[in-house]
Amino acid sequence: MRPLDPDKREKILKSVYTLTGRQGLASVNISGISKTAGIATGTLYIYFKNKEEVIQLAYAAVEDKMTQAMYHDFDLNLPIRQSLKKIYINMLNYRLNHYDETIFIDQYQQSGFIQLNFSKQLAEYEKQNKPLYDLLEKGKQEGIIKIVDSIMLISFFDGAIRSCSTGIMQKLFSLSQQLIDDNFDMIWRGMS
Repeated sequence: MRPLDPDKREKILKSVYTLTGRQGLASVNISGISKTAGIATGTLYIYFKNKEEVIQLAYAAVEDKMTQAMYHDFDLNLPIRQSLKKIYINMLNYRLNHYDETIFIDQYQQSGFIQLNFSKQLAEYEKQNKPLYDLLEKGKQEGIIKIVDSIMLISFFDGAIRSCSTGIMQKLFSLSQQLIDDNFDMIWRGMS
């Protein structure tokens, strides 16, 4: 048996993001994934057992890429506000530059798919986002960040960035440095 082609696997995953961006996660099916990826349905089944596995692995792949982007040039030793703004900028940029992937992530997190491996995914999320958890704990210890559960702070932070990126992509407001700074200032006031 010849080895699986990683490019085909990537095409399959990208087709999930594209389809979700066009028609929503609930409408994604094997036939559409195959067609969008430009491969036969039988070929898709060589790479993945079923739709659920494709969706789960698509989520893991984009979550990994997004997390790596979030912590690019992150330094826990910088002041709390500066470190948090770096994560904010990185996350906002990722969402704006990979919009289909972020639509997929957002819809996945609101769907029943997340319940299939929730405990495992939450543990992986906490592990991947240790820098943010550490930053928030440092901020709490220094009296800069509110003393509330870190997952609540992260949900607030993530939700504000999600809303801002969606508003920009849907042209509710224009991307500008002022918008970026104002949005972060609102986030900061809510967390500090």
